Amino acid sequence: MNHKAPDPWSPLDNLLEEGRRQEVYTAAAAAVGLQGELQWQGFAGRVSRDLKTPVVTPETIFDLASLTKPLATALALMVLAARGQAALESTLGEIIREAWLLPDKRGLNLKTILAHQAGLPAWRPFYQKILKASQPERAGLAARLAAAAPLEYPPETQTLYSDLGYMLLQAVAERAAGRDLDGFCRGEIYRPLGLPGLGFCPRKQPGGDSLSYAATEAGLIPGRNIFGEVHDENAWAAGGVAGQAGLFGNVREVFQLLSALYRASQGETVGPLVPGVVRAFLTPVAADGRTPGFDTPGTDRLVSSAGRFFSSSSVGHLGFTGTSFWLDLEKGQMVVLLTNRVHLDRDDKSRIQRFRPRFHEAASRALGLRINNFLTATR
Repeated sequence: MNHKAPDPWSPLDNLLEEGRRQEVYTAAAAAVGLQGELQWQGFAGRVSRDLKTPVVTPETIFDLASLTKPLATALALMVLAARGQAALESTLGEIIREAWLLPDKRGLNLKTILAHQAGLPAWRPFYQKILKASQPERAGLAARLAAAAPLEYPPETQTLYSDLGYMLLQAVAERAAGRDLDGFCRGEIYRPLGLPGLGFCPRKQPGGDSLSYAATEAGLIPGRNIFGEVHDENAWAAGGVAGQAGLFGNVREVFQLLSALYRASQGETVGPLVPGVVRAFLTPVAADGRTPGFDTPGTDRLVSSAGRFFSSSSVGHLGFTGTSFWLDLEKGQMVVLLTNRVHLDRDDKSRIQRFRPRFHEAASRALGLRINNFLTATR
């Protein structure tokens, strides 16, 4: 008697729909892969709570929030390092020579800032000052304000997740590249990798107004457009291009970018991604700590958003809007989960915090079942 192998992916479809029903989000898109190859993708809900808005599709664009840090800012510095235009050991003062970079910041090296160990504060409401500045001044003002903020602890003595560090890193990348962060990432990274949809300020791109965007919320900026404009207030005030937030993309292209990073980590030169440099950016700065640009699961898998089945050789990141990815460099498993959880309640993080590890563990189980089915069928 032939027994039909169970569908390994149905639990993931069910979970996405459960998250919608339980109001974790109104929109979700997810992709799961193994060793750089897409195995499954799924979608749930509509782009907003308005039932007249479009359903989520593979082309739905999400505000990636802090995924900007690894997938734009760190990635730009990765490519610049491969070209000899910057290095993890470079100091801020070696690249930014303007007087606004105060002496206590000049000796900070890029690796320390990328790994959130520079002593910089976590966050400041800079948008309040930026919006009072003239339009020409706004783009570079966040880095100047970050440079003026006093350090909160001696560098390299602890880890404090810091948006301010990535405001400074944007300035570093732009000085080294000789162009703005969006232009460099689009022209030198995303398009060469076949990812034309990734980038900042998507509504300003040709055809941008006709795309479908997952809704966020006005937040601390009254009257802000919730479709296709960055949710992060400091990034929005700066014009939408920022080192800490502002990247937009669909789930397919985020997955493809992670696939390129994975293949480069395994020794393949992929477009501008050079294996040795990529591995340096994916290696923890301290045991069980962050890498230059990426988070790691840590030692306590019971509290990790990656769940229990990603190895210690994994990197990932979370975004405030409800986005995340995890990439296992040892097992090759890859999960991208994009949602718009802030659209329903920006202050309630508990629902997405409970949902993420459940989804990642279900994805790991599905990948294991698929591998076992394949081995059984080929015996």
